[in-house]
Amino acid sequence: MLWGKKVLRITAAVAVAFAAAHTAETQKGHSAPPSLVVAATERADAGASTVVLAGAEAVPRSASLTGPSASRLGELVSITPVAGTTAASGAEHCRPQMDLSAASGAMILLSMSAPCNRNERIIIRHSGLSFTARTEPNGSLRVLLPALKPEAMVAVYLADAHLVLGKVEVPEAASYARYAVSWEWPAELELRASDGDRLLVGTPASLGAQAQRIISLGTKDVQAPVMAHVYSVPGSDLGSADLTGELRITPASCGRTLRLDTVYAAGGEVSMREQEVAVPLCGTAGDILLLKNLGADLKLSAPK
Repeated sequence: MLWGKKVLRITAAVAVAFAAAHTAETQKGHSAPPSLVVAATERADAGASTVVLAGAEAVPRSASLTGPSASRLGELVSITPVAGTTAASGAEHCRPQMDLSAASGAMILLSMSAPCNRNERIIIRHSGLSFTARTEPNGSLRVLLPALKPEAMVAVYLADAHLVLGKVEVPEAASYARYAVSWEWPAELELRASDGDRLLVGTPASLGAQAQRIISLGTKDVQAPVMAHVYSVPGSDLGSADLTGELRITPASCGRTLRLDTVYAAGGEVSMREQEVAVPLCGTAGDILLLKNLGADLKLSAPK
């Protein structure tokens, strides 16, 4: 009997010690977790060109990886490399694969395969620029976008709360000046540039189109579209062109306050800001609100 009681006391002591050790280890694991965004950036700097973060916000408001929405990225819960050395199976089959490469004209060619994100809305973000796109029925995506920095970080948000981060070197970006504006639908905005006797308007980006000065980005046939226009010119500044925006007043946008995200990039440096535009009350549908001097301070004129 005495031996039995002694065994019980020893067993209880061991159990208490194990529980205390487990509690201490748990508390140690929960103290001051490092930022996953920082971890992702460090991993990209170390040579991993693409990483995947799970649990990201599906519909971010800003394209900036260091802007107002950066705090939300702290909610991410895991990070794994995209590239694998063994054949994918099970859940691994769904892991997105993204490739970034530099193209002529200081452009970035983004190619992505997301087999489990077929025909879905995504949002692409790069240094303050954002726009929506849609994956193909097989989950693939191919997009051309302007580089705003020589060391370009690109983020792709998928509908299942995964963030795919990639980094690519585009040295030619330092030789361009660019002005970008992003906005949310239902606003209908057209960026125009008057350069001497020429009036330039936006066209979709395409490989080999060296003369493109205003590039249109974004897909409208998705939920909550985000559109963007980017004006590009070789040199250290925007030159003498006069940039204006034509905001069409429609029943869907009249009487609302719309947000514009603008980015100015020159010499490899980028500055960003948010601007709000008060659209006239309904009853003026069909009119156009001019946004003048977009290259400097945003100014409004009366509808015409």
